[in-house]
Amino acid sequence: MSKVFYIFKDGDLYVKEGTFYFRNEEKFVPIPVEQVMAIELHGGCSISSGAFMLAGKHNIPIHIFDFYANYMGTYWPKEHYFSGDLTIKQSLVYSDLQKRLELSRILVKGIENNMRAFLGNIGGDSIPFLNDDNLNDAKSIQDLMLAEARMRRDYYNRIDTLLPDAFKIERREIRPPSNYGNSLISFGNTLLYTSIITAARKTSVNITIPFYHEPASGRFALSLDLSEVFKPGIVDRFFYQIVKQGILQPNQIHFNEVGGGILLNEIGKKIFLEYWDKWLEHTIFHKKLKRKVSHRHLLVLEMHKYAKYIEGIESYNPIKIPDGD
Repeated sequence: MSKVFYIFKDGDLYVKEGTFYFRNEEKFVPIPVEQVMAIELHGGCSISSGAFMLAGKHNIPIHIFDFYANYMGTYWPKEHYFSGDLTIKQSLVYSDLQKRLELSRILVKGIENNMRAFLGNIGGDSIPFLNDDNLNDAKSIQDLMLAEARMRRDYYNRIDTLLPDAFKIERREIRPPSNYGNSLISFGNTLLYTSIITAARKTSVNITIPFYHEPASGRFALSLDLSEVFKPGIVDRFFYQIVKQGILQPNQIHFNEVGGGILLNEIGKKIFLEYWDKWLEHTIFHKKLKRKVSHRHLLVLEMHKYAKYIEGIESYNPIKIPDGD
């Protein structure tokens, strides 16, 4: 079974006889290519041309993060499932403001549904955030984003009432995160974004063409769109669990103060990623498929669902998590 390989140390990633190897002064580790879903570099690792070639041959993305756990970019192998027809249809949706507004309203409502489901799951206040009439009256994507921002502010305030004092979010701050809660959520959101990019390798969806966020050079904007609906049920739920279970502690064993912010150190990142991988493999019952599927596979299914909407096969209804878990 393939998995994501995380590399934290400085060193070299290279290829010998069809196998990845990581080497530095401390380690010499073979990484069999058939076991690799994606590679994430969280340290100052150099990559040989052979490693890029092997990754391209086997459809393996390589995600790169800087010292501060900020996402820097992805090596995106040549498309294996590219569909020019689907790309054109996605572009037509993006160029049609009314279709974008319709789809974005559905997305924002899906985000609210997942926020309320998560809050209800942990015993929080799950009364509605949005007035549907106001949502339907929105005349622009910017109006919807403002409504979402207000909703998220209220949502994080409600979560704070259930968190230990040291991990309260207070208000969302990203660069740099100013407290322990923000640090964990920001890292989780970044990992969700790269997980969606990795999942996209198994679909024909063009993740550079969004409908909610604006397209921009150097980012996969559709991944930003779809990540919004998954944040409450995957990132925030994971954050809540590891905090309540005491897996990470608000001290210098797991965090460092860097550049005016608080960030996970190497030990903290390793622990976070160990549990994050397990969380993505955690299964929930999928009502439509009538079987259990992993959180990781839900990301792939959501993109297939979006592709069916673009193709005119079915309407798009964002997934609700947790549901039947």
